[in-house]
Amino acid sequence: MSIGKTILNVRKEKGMSQEEFGGLFHVTRQTISNWENEKNYPDLNTLVTMSDMFEISLDKLLKEDKQMVKTIDKERLYGKYYKHKQSIIDFFTGAGTGLVISCCISPDSIRRTVILCIGIAMFFIGGVKKLRWDKDVVKYLEKQEKEQ
Repeated sequence: MSIGKTILNVRKEKGMSQEEFGGLFHVTRQTISNWENEKNYPDLNTLVTMSDMFEISLDKLLKEDKQMVKTIDKERLYGKYYKHKQSIIDFFTGAGTGLVISCCISPDSIRRTVILCIGIAMFFIGGVKKLRWDKDVVKYLEKQEKEQ
């Protein structure tokens, strides 16, 4: 049985409307309808809450729905990618900032000028990567919203 059918069965067993059921998880009636009709899936935190609240094993909820497992795996991989990308951005902006600040307190020299240029370049690279990353995140969120 899929997650959508399981959610529908649990809700009906408890004699709850979609609106009442949604209130338990702070979502709308439409969201519950979408879950039940398998137009989209609850997030992992909601599944854990649902599992605890209605004493349904996560195993039963997840293993029987292959599409949900794929969705969770995709979100997990995207999260790892996000952390990696964010650490690269943080490195460039942090190192660039550190170099620029250190140049402000060091005596004038050719070395200082070169390091200052490198610091500014690193800071600029970090900023550009951040802007590109933000665009990627917006595209991803828009894609997720269209799928739901």
